[in-house]
Amino acid sequence: MIATTPKDKLPSRGDRDSREAILKVALQLFTQKGYEGTSIEDIRKAAGFKSKASLYNHFKSKEEVVNALTTRILAQIEKIILTAYQSATSDPLAQIIAVLQAFIQWGLTHRQECVFRSIRAHEERMLTGQYDYQGVNRSVIYPLLPNIIQQLRATYPVRQITDSALYHMIMGAIYRAILDQNTFGEISISEQTEQILQVCLGIIFSKSVTDFSKFS
Repeated sequence: MIATTPKDKLPSRGDRDSREAILKVALQLFTQKGYEGTSIEDIRKAAGFKSKASLYNHFKSKEEVVNALTTRILAQIEKIILTAYQSATSDPLAQIIAVLQAFIQWGLTHRQECVFRSIRAHEERMLTGQYDYQGVNRSVIYPLLPNIIQQLRATYPVRQITDSALYHMIMGAIYRAILDQNTFGEISISEQTEQILQVCLGIIFSKSVTDFSKFS
């Protein structure tokens, strides 16, 4: 373990505040410069640490910072999605709408986190052949959404594409819309959420939502 002296640490911050400062500036740097374009030295300077030793007191490597950010952001996503899912009725249509609305709204109001998630998920996919939420720290959200889609098939006109493929098409559309948020023009977050939701429903179903009464 690398020894540190009191002067190495930020003078007015406790350990928790110092860790938060690191994660905050790292998120900004990763979304602006990418993972490869950001060095641990960049993070140190932006966070205001005087030496590498002081930074290493909290994180030993850039990868540790990335893993901490990933864990935090996935926990946020899981919380908002599970809350939406549990508050919806047992109808899978109500569940998918509630879950997608919650996730889209979170993404629109947490754009940096959403950009980071999109970048890291695809980098992990390219390096390992699977997304980071499918590995050891498997996200509970990944099986939840395909399961809702599977339940929808019993009653509603879901497209004849595998549940997993539909899930990734939906997530791709959401992330793309959030990354291009400025193209929406001067409309509210709720209006943006509704527009992205309609795109997602168009991906899932082969008929318009307004026609669903015929299938219920």
